[in-house]
Amino acid sequence: MRTLAGRVAVVTGAGRGIGRTIAEDLAARGADVALFDLKAPFEAAADIAAAHGVRTLAVAADVSDEAAVNAGCARVAAELGSIGVLVNNAGIMQRESADHHTLPASDLHRMLAVHVGGAAAMCAAVLPGMRAQRFGRIVNLSSVIGLVGLQRRTAYSTAKAAIAGLTRGLALENGRHGVTVNAVAPGYVLTEVLREKMRLGTLDYALFAERSAVGRWATPEEIARVIGFLAEPASGFITAAVWAVDGGYAANGNPGEALGPLQALEA
Repeated sequence: MRTLAGRVAVVTGAGRGIGRTIAEDLAARGADVALFDLKAPFEAAADIAAAHGVRTLAVAADVSDEAAVNAGCARVAAELGSIGVLVNNAGIMQRESADHHTLPASDLHRMLAVHVGGAAAMCAAVLPGMRAQRFGRIVNLSSVIGLVGLQRRTAYSTAKAAIAGLTRGLALENGRHGVTVNAVAPGYVLTEVLREKMRLGTLDYALFAERSAVGRWATPEEIARVIGFLAEPASGFITAAVWAVDGGYAANGNPGEALGPLQALEA
């Protein structure tokens, strides 16, 4: 069902992986989609337009650069129309697994600039238009690691945990203007990047699947479908929520070996 027909959606970090899958899901629901990434994802935008019969736009922007964010959103509004949906998916991984006191402070600053500063800048850019049209759906990507923490990944855990505070604050500010703000916290997801690590033997699928209640990782499509639902008009009474889409990973109070051999998470 094309429940987002006539809406314009923006997805950051949309060139590949979960971000591209989110863009595809929103397009399948009828939205015109702007795909933001560090390099303009022209191929992804063209493929989505052809597959779903919607308008798309590829935008090159570093979300930690406020001027680039504002220019990109202004371009979307000029070429596609007023933005009604924003999915803040852009992010980076912590460069190495290490005790926090051994990492340069710049590692944490960069993590916060992209995950939190980038999401905050994108929200600031689109909220005036959403409030004016009295419709907006913002979905921020957190992580199960932001809910439960992970030793030797403190910078990443901190950045993802901060998304919850940003989400709730913005939800309270904007709910009476027709704008909802929610977060989705995925667990481990079978992206192509992680599939490649498995093929190379640097990532242990079973180690983390065992802690999940359902005994497996998520697919990108499963994460995208939850975000797509939160983007729809029908989700208007859901706001300030952080949805753990992790197969029960965060609920497991007995991690056992799951937090042991951290080399399995090395980038």
